[in-house]
Amino acid sequence: MSMTMYFDNENGIQKETSHPHFTEHFKLDIYYDTAKKEAPFGSAVSQEVLERLTAYFKDKSDEGLNLSAFPKHFAEEKGISFVEPKDYDALTLQKMREAQDENTRLSMQIAVSAALGQIKITGYILPVLRDKALDALHVLKEIETDESGYYDQMFYDLLTFTKDYTAILPELWCKRCIQ
Repeated sequence: MSMTMYFDNENGIQKETSHPHFTEHFKLDIYYDTAKKEAPFGSAVSQEVLERLTAYFKDKSDEGLNLSAFPKHFAEEKGISFVEPKDYDALTLQKMREAQDENTRLSMQIAVSAALGQIKITGYILPVLRDKALDALHVLKEIETDESGYYDQMFYDLLTFTKDYTAILPELWCKRCIQ
């Protein structure tokens, strides 16, 4: 099965250059905003994530790149000490909030933009990448002030997005499940 991919052009991040699965499910303007800090592509690093994913999907010469490990790989390429998104307990989240560590914030932004970037380009997501992004959104909500409610909305939108690679590559996926 061939997959149609959508890439942004010189006009930037737009609905017109996004996969229809993305535009049908992720309806808020925040998904195309490049200025708001809460936006998945609202920082320089998250825009770089989208550019790197675009290069990967266009070129295919980087076959060794594991998309589920992409956030960590990208962060380390940029000299960021990657903080793995996971379901942290309340005490750890409180310490993260108090520390205001830039590596933590950037790591979470990278995980979110990688997951949404994959959907924006391909229309599908790896379940493990979705899980990382959901954990990252939870951490961001706990360590940053989000009076807009965007993190909650992005969490809900990502949680309810059902088009993952298992739907289009069931044989490959099943082989990987049993190995």
